Amino acid sequence: MSKDAPRDEVERMIGRRVENMKGLYIIGAILAWAATAFGVWVGTTYYPWAYALPSGIYALTVLTVIISVAFVFIWKTTMEKPVNP
Repeated sequence: MSKDAPRDEVERMIGRRVENMKGLYIIGAILAWAATAFGVWVGTTYYPWAYALPSGIYALTVLTVIISVAFVFIWKTTMEKPVNP
């Protein structure tokens, strides 16, 4: 591949660009949060002696913050403009 290869050719060789996967990142973050909430619900419903409600709410809050920070980092990284030399 030469240095002056057209952008379309490079994109075809590599695959989809990450800028075009916005829906995948949003769905992934939503599913990660839903799985976390479901895990907390199972813990507080079926194992209340081991996983008390305040502990579950605290875990959900902390994991929500972690998922949000990860989503912002992923979004920011994939949406930055490429540097053209």
